[in-house]
Amino acid sequence: MNCLNKTLSMMKSLVMMFMSLMMMSPMMMSLVMMTLVTLTLEMGRRKAKLRTRSKSVIVERASSQDVDEVDQETHEASTQASTQDVQPVVRVTRGPSKYLDIWDLPDEEVIELELNSEHQPVDDGARTFTGFLGTIARKPHMCPIRYLNWKVMPEENKEECWHLVERKYCVPVDPIAHAALKRFALQKIGKAWRDHKSRLKKQHYIPDSRNKARVKSNVPTGCISQDWDILVEHWYTDDAVIESEKNKERRSKQDDVHTAGSCSFAVHPAKKAKTDGCPVERSVLYPILHTRKNGSIVNPVVAAKIDKMKELMADPTNHLQSSDTTGSIAWAPDDVFAKVMGKERKGRIRGEGFGPSPSGRSSKNALTDIETHSRQARDNEVAQLKATLATMEDKLADFDEMKEKLAGFDEMKEKLSQFEEMEQRMARMLHQVQHISSQCNQDIPLAQQSPALQKSSAASYQPSSL
Repeated sequence: MNCLNKTLSMMKSLVMMFMSLMMMSPMMMSLVMMTLVTLTLEMGRRKAKLRTRSKSVIVERASSQDVDEVDQETHEASTQASTQDVQPVVRVTRGPSKYLDIWDLPDEEVIELELNSEHQPVDDGARTFTGFLGTIARKPHMCPIRYLNWKVMPEENKEECWHLVERKYCVPVDPIAHAALKRFALQKIGKAWRDHKSRLKKQHYIPDSRNKARVKSNVPTGCISQDWDILVEHWYTDDAVIESEKNKERRSKQDDVHTAGSCSFAVHPAKKAKTDGCPVERSVLYPILHTRKNGSIVNPVVAAKIDKMKELMADPTNHLQSSDTTGSIAWAPDDVFAKVMGKERKGRIRGEGFGPSPSGRSSKNALTDIETHSRQARDNEVAQLKATLATMEDKLADFDEMKEKLAGFDEMKEKLSQFEEMEQRMARMLHQVQHISSQCNQDIPLAQQSPALQKSSAASYQPSSL
């Protein structure tokens, strides 16, 4: 306030000076005016600083006074609440990939896809292929989240997904490779569909059934509200809660964590096979996929397994004899990997990547599951053809019997045809005779006949009255 009063008094003195200088020369007047403008701007700047400074000072004083007046218990409660409300730092990401370049691909263009002997994508486009399958799994109308299991997903939806893949990628023509890639793609879409539902639960699920209505009202983007309600209802059922707790416990016991990232296991051996020119075993690939970039192994448990595998691989007799360099991982039920990790279980082959299963092959050189099913289909088709051929043979036998019965009718038909020919010949002869007789009657007139003939004709004529 003192500064403000001083400023006002200065302005008053300047006004008085201005009035006194009215009688001065024009040059002096302009000089005085410039001085007044400069002083006015400087005072405005100081006044603005004074306001800002005073406001911040007032706020700080008020906040300090409020803090001093707060009760100690209330302060402790607020401190605890603020501590609970603090959320961990969430890394900002760009969101899920949409692969618009594949979705917008013209219908006359397709993408080439290289496969190994196990019909797994192995080239540089394998990651893009699986990512595109993930976008299909997130489509609410193609893969609805209201179904609780991929097995109960309607076949129409699965066929629609596969037809979309066929429009975008060049699928193999070979029936075995075609069926294998279809199976791989649908299984991959099913896994991506389950992962999508898992992410939705992680982002929106709130424990305790009292929060069910709140979760239902928060429908995520890209989900159908009716499907979302069905999924949320399932989350809060007793069976789902128990199963979720069991899965958490199982996941906490897992220590075999790989470092392959988003690339499939089949991609890494394909690159190594091209570089080394020899097939890759599971025991050779295992250390590569469980070592970080800095050279450290993920955990001591995995390190012990790797040391054991290296010790067994030092013996040349433990190496597998395989010539497959397409990128497929060589394995056997009794290889080094199985000796260290244990016997294979149903569903998949550890270290082989997504797709192959133990039921598909019984040994290193056995047929895959797809080939077995294809052979069974061919056998069924051959059986059907044999049954059809037997039926045709029976019909042919019946036809032979009918033919024998009709053999007598053939003789009658032959005689009948001969009679018809004779009849036609007689008709032609009769026609010729009639034609000749008509010509003869025209060539010999009645007047030129002999007198004896005329006399005999007149003698033979007698009246009827006689």
